[in-house]
Amino acid sequence: MLSDEKSYILGLWCADGYHRTSSIGLSNIKTKLIQRFAKYLRNLFDEDRLRLRVYIPESFHDCFSLDDLKIKNVSVLKVIKAKHPSFHIYVNSRSLLREFRQKRKELLTMKEEQIFPYLAGRFDGDGSVDQDGRKDFRIVYGNREEAEVDRLLLQKIRPEYQVKIYHYKQAKTYCLYVSRYHSKCLIQDLLPHSTILKDKFLTP
Repeated sequence: MLSDEKSYILGLWCADGYHRTSSIGLSNIKTKLIQRFAKYLRNLFDEDRLRLRVYIPESFHDCFSLDDLKIKNVSVLKVIKAKHPSFHIYVNSRSLLREFRQKRKELLTMKEEQIFPYLAGRFDGDGSVDQDGRKDFRIVYGNREEAEVDRLLLQKIRPEYQVKIYHYKQAKTYCLYVSRYHSKCLIQDLLPHSTILKDKFLTP
């Protein structure tokens, strides 16, 4: 059975995960999410196994420090078509990659207590909500299948919530929307697990 944290990490990886033949990681512009994923990897591997790539726009001139990430193996690359620095944390591990791929295939068999941590990870990677916590609660997906799986998971544990999926053809994305009548309740469901929602609604 997945722990709360591993369920969260699985959701985060499904949203913004990186994978190649023998490596698994996370790509994101938010350092707090990179830190959380790195913490999970540190519980499994020696520090020397972790790798971090930082992509900095050539036009970016603000002060910038990597000290908070506390990762030894760092490479910094300049990029042209970007507005903000982005981060890519990963580790070479075929076995971990196999495990995550298998768990992604088995999402619909997830235990009820694992669903909210998983959805919190999904939200942190690809979700957003208005500052009032009511309007525009959504999670973005690259295909309908993944959006439908998460809709079914949410309806399994909160059948009273109004949830819809919209297809934006021009953007080639699918969005899972939660009704404004239920978004605040869902935020409370996800809040204990979510890094982004804690920053948004608990930070003074």
